[in-house]
Amino acid sequence: MKRQQRFNNTRGMSLIEVMAAIAISMASVSVFLYLTLSNRNHKSQVDHSTLLKEILTNNVIELKGLQYADLPPLGKCLYRTYNFQGTFLTETQVNGTSEMCGIAGPQENEIQIIWQTMNAGSADATFSTSNLKLPVYSDYLRKVVLHVRAINKGNGQNLHSQMTIFKR
Repeated sequence: MKRQQRFNNTRGMSLIEVMAAIAISMASVSVFLYLTLSNRNHKSQVDHSTLLKEILTNNVIELKGLQYADLPPLGKCLYRTYNFQGTFLTETQVNGTSEMCGIAGPQENEIQIIWQTMNAGSADATFSTSNLKLPVYSDYLRKVVLHVRAINKGNGQNLHSQMTIFKR
């Protein structure tokens, strides 16, 4: 009868075992880093979007508090810039009646707010209820469209939101 010999490896791990452990470790670290970086990128985009909405809301609140006479005149746009911390930078009035008043798109680290004022009589307006209509004397009603524009930090896409307010 033959005896089976047992091989006891007491010298340590073989080269194949070491390579397998390194490969598993590298795959685990790669997945962890990918998830961490994608989560950080998503959080940055959400923070950026929240900042844009906050700046737009602040401008809407300011607009609602203005008197009709204090609105930018027809044919002019109010153009404001902010940085990515939400700090106000500049404000100018720009001539223009075209969309966005002919203002070039935002720079990399810039948020733009554009107040575009137009006569409400020439503005297209639809209401959810059929009994709501624009007043007949539209010379006393202005349509102000507030645009907020920026470049998304994460993917470089242009972001644009707008809100329309009627003032009389």
